[in-house]
Amino acid sequence: MVSILSDSIKPIIKRLLEEAWDVRDNERILIISDYPSAEDFTQKPIDLMESMMSRNILAKRICEIIQSFGRNHVELYNMKPTYEHYKNPDDPKLKEKINTADVVLSLTEYSLTDVPVVTEPLEKGFLRHISAPLVPVEIFYPNGPLDIDYYKMEEVTTKLFSLVQGAKKIEIFDVAGSHLTLEFLEPIDWLWESGFANEKGMFSNLPAGEITLMLDYNQRDCIINGNLRIFPGWIDELTQLLTLSFNDNRLVDVAGGGKAGEYLQELIINEYVQIVQIGIGTNPNAKDPLCPTVADKFVGMAHIRLEPDERIDHYYLPISKMKINDKEYSRPELFE
Repeated sequence: MVSILSDSIKPIIKRLLEEAWDVRDNERILIISDYPSAEDFTQKPIDLMESMMSRNILAKRICEIIQSFGRNHVELYNMKPTYEHYKNPDDPKLKEKINTADVVLSLTEYSLTDVPVVTEPLEKGFLRHISAPLVPVEIFYPNGPLDIDYYKMEEVTTKLFSLVQGAKKIEIFDVAGSHLTLEFLEPIDWLWESGFANEKGMFSNLPAGEITLMLDYNQRDCIINGNLRIFPGWIDELTQLLTLSFNDNRLVDVAGGGKAGEYLQELIINEYVQIVQIGIGTNPNAKDPLCPTVADKFVGMAHIRLEPDERIDHYYLPISKMKINDKEYSRPELFE
């Protein structure tokens, strides 16, 4: 069983190293995994421990596969879990190992994206960082979201980016009746990633394939209005059609949605809840709706993130068409 799994993901790992990341001979690769302690096993939820341990094993397997290629020094470092996304680890040894690496792959439960221990050497151009929080082993399987034509995905991603970057008005529609309008009073840069991290100073998520608009809480440069209608099934608590209504960036009304809707209805009574992120996926092989890291990359799938909202990471809508500066684009025109 072990041999079969290693053999099946080995070509994918090789493709990442050679095509997506362009790792040169003798470059040093550091794989980071957050490893629970014996005390954690007695105190933390069993589902969380199972998730972390499965990724620990995946990290070790990938380390051994890269070692088998015989081209690079690769090391696996098991760090103490932060138990919080985007929290900088208090780990001097980890910092030392990152500072001697050329490529850092973080296969963790809790994201290390944008934490100083990685971003400081990244911004100085000392390494490239590939971030893979919460990913299951299945993303490495043949025909999965890593087994793709990276050049084709870059073409689709850059085309979409060129359409939205600098736009004054964007409208997003789906077949369920969702309609969000974004009006830009000042220019805001979209982020984009197509999976390539082939030079030091570059960052990529794993899997990749997305353009993203990050909005500061209480910002006034982008005004969002409209309705979002979300089908049940994305999470256990979303048992009915959920309708979210937005006015001037703020979530002002919630209808349906089962327990997920009830939670938001209570939240907007006491909190100013607004959209702080909009993303659109461009990965044709991202197909797992239950893994947020993968679901964000579905080709043609938009997602939003609300703040504050601690229970649900993202809300999704499959795009049927978009209007950009009043010019309408069909789904095939956008993503094919």
